[in-house]
Amino acid sequence: MNDELEVLLVEDDSDSLTNLTQILQQDGHHVRIAENFAQVRAAGLQPHIALVMLDRQLPDGQAEEVLPELKELLPNAEFVIVTAYADLEHSIAALKLGVVDYICKPFHADVIRASVARIIRQRRIENQLCEEHQFAAEVLKTAEAVILVLAPDGTIQRFNQYFTQITGWKLEDLLGCNWFTKCIPADDRERVCDVFLGVAHNVQSAGVVNSVLMTDGRERQIRWSNTTLKDDHDQVKSILAIGVDVTDLIAAQRNSVQSQRLAAIGQTVTRIAHESRNALQRIQASVDILQLDIPLESDLREEVDSIYRASNELKETLEEVRQYAAPLQLHREPVDLPELWRRVWGYLASSRGDRDAKIVEKLCGCALVVEVDEMRLERVFRNLFENSLAACEDPTQITIDCKCDGPDWIWLEVQDNGPGLSSEQREKLFEPFYTTKVRGTGLGMSIVQRIIEAHGGSIKVGNSNGRGAKFVIRIAKHSQGNSDCCHSSLHREPVQI
Repeated sequence: MNDELEVLLVEDDSDSLTNLTQILQQDGHHVRIAENFAQVRAAGLQPHIALVMLDRQLPDGQAEEVLPELKELLPNAEFVIVTAYADLEHSIAALKLGVVDYICKPFHADVIRASVARIIRQRRIENQLCEEHQFAAEVLKTAEAVILVLAPDGTIQRFNQYFTQITGWKLEDLLGCNWFTKCIPADDRERVCDVFLGVAHNVQSAGVVNSVLMTDGRERQIRWSNTTLKDDHDQVKSILAIGVDVTDLIAAQRNSVQSQRLAAIGQTVTRIAHESRNALQRIQASVDILQLDIPLESDLREEVDSIYRASNELKETLEEVRQYAAPLQLHREPVDLPELWRRVWGYLASSRGDRDAKIVEKLCGCALVVEVDEMRLERVFRNLFENSLAACEDPTQITIDCKCDGPDWIWLEVQDNGPGLSSEQREKLFEPFYTTKVRGTGLGMSIVQRIIEAHGGSIKVGNSNGRGAKFVIRIAKHSQGNSDCCHSSLHREPVQI
């Protein structure tokens, strides 16, 4: 802001006029002069004047009498009275009329400068507030933010176009519906309702993050700031919620933390593997010699074989942790998805042995081709199948329900008929090193999640209604797998393999 002011001096005393003019001009201000109120009236409307310094007593009137008129002629000006006739009563009257300062004659230059400086500071603050208000108005018009209005009972009254853009919901689809039932996932509904009830009772909230369901069943993470809209009787008539989509931010933060953790794990495992390699090699060399020297029927042979198995398990554990921590370098190629999981099921034939275990396929009939790293995705299915085989009693059935999600995506549901997952397992299953098995590192499902997400997809624990464990995978199609007519709505005969 320019600190040079347009100043109007209304003064009939020539000495005071000269002194004021010199002080103000020395400080770079532009000075105009009027010797009485009539000259001010004759000049008409002067919106460019920022400061008026006037004598209280002039030949054609007193300042208190003409101030209302002057404020109309000089709408953007601040008023300072400079007078030799100061008294408490008239000073109070002038301040009530909007005068910002009252200076007595004879005056010192520093007093004038201090008064002008206060006015400049005040104008600077007002200009900043005005700029911030204009900025906020522009942000409200152009920002990518959700604006949602709910009735006190949670009924949807309105939302803006941006909400439609990110979720797919149209206002006509949700108008009059309950927000929590239609748009909040069931497992988070109670918590979000509690926040809403608090806002309805005048407890403002900010920074609350919750999932919002899209029309296709996926979820977006929205960070909300909530307040109330009240009627003339101070009663809450609506809840106003302003939301920012932080889905990508949360994913980026999670990936950043994960990358840091993986880097630390990788460095640690590298050091451990380097230091352990020689020791393991010596153990295995010694075991090999002992196996040659000790007859198969000897009691010691079982102990030696146990040492051999333990050293191999340690090598496998180190390798699994190393693979988990290593960056994923994908080598993508078009792959027929059903052929891939059938091949993996075949790999497990020897480990299944004579168990009564089968896979039941439900396919939509489209070309289910994905562009993936084949070996990585084989590991995903191997892990899922091995977990099901370990958890289920015979007869074991693993159902794979695969269908299109529009022209670009595939939904894949893998469900077994085992005991299912506890609430703790559902919550922690993808956490590194979490396991319920006696053996294993607890990295299997973490690696599965990393592989799927590295391909731009997602995996989550599905709702199996108490019938086994269910995993829902979403993965992108290859371009040649696109179909203009998906048959997922038709009756699909299960196929056993």
